Amino acid sequence: MKKIIVFIFCATLALMSQAQVNFEGTVKWGITLGGSQAAPAQKELTPQQKEELNKGIAELEAKMNDPEMKTMLDGNPSMKAMFEQQLATMKAMQSNGAAGAAAGAMPKSYTVKLKDGNSYTQVEGGALAAAGDILYLKSTDKTYYIKKAAKTYSVAPKSKAPASTDNAAVTVTATTETAKILTYTCTKYIVTFTEAGKTKTMFIWATKDLKKYSSSSFHTGGVGNQSHASASAFSKIDGVPLKIEVTEQGQTVVLQVLELKSATLSASDFVLPTGFKEVPFGQ
Repeated sequence: MKKIIVFIFCATLALMSQAQVNFEGTVKWGITLGGSQAAPAQKELTPQQKEELNKGIAELEAKMNDPEMKTMLDGNPSMKAMFEQQLATMKAMQSNGAAGAAAGAMPKSYTVKLKDGNSYTQVEGGALAAAGDILYLKSTDKTYYIKKAAKTYSVAPKSKAPASTDNAAVTVTATTETAKILTYTCTKYIVTFTEAGKTKTMFIWATKDLKKYSSSSFHTGGVGNQSHASASAFSKIDGVPLKIEVTEQGQTVVLQVLELKSATLSASDFVLPTGFKEVPFGQ
């Protein structure tokens, strides 16, 4: 599930192609599980798995309720949030099997602010939210994870596309199928590519109504670094993607733009908070 969460961010933080001016404003993406290929993840747990899961939940709850641990977690809000998210995911699996765990781990939505090649991403729900807000600064070409409750930030390592991905193998086919997203008419594209020796398919709905915006203004580093395949795909699509459907590990995830607002944003939205301490990535 972690792999698919990372993949969808890599596939959606660079939106535009074939354009002229920079976009400044906010984009909110909704994330849902769906599609006919989601069924493999929706299997029942075996009796042994249920027993192990129940035992794990009991142990984690006991650990979190231990007075000494509670004191430590109260002093470390980011760690407390991670423990709570882990417990919530385990309980979702307890109630709904693997599908419940997938739903619990997946963000419900995320909002991206964009200005002058910089971006600030806030994740709502899911395991990734515990990692903090995500700031990309064009001037440093670095991505920062900011944990406001703990008053810390970390520099994310540079992401690298798999060496086995063959850009030449990426094909993008426009269909005659259209859909209305927000107020825009979108054309469906079928994207196929080879990654790690496997052929994969992605569906993208793009509109030509917003072509004036440049792809570079939507590019972000770190978490926004696209894989070779998705970068090649976006460069071949005539328009702005507003909906993306991708399947990884038997689970289909659908992303769709819920809000797209052009607005003048303050430069102060794209700076590291003062007084925050830098800590190693992952802490």
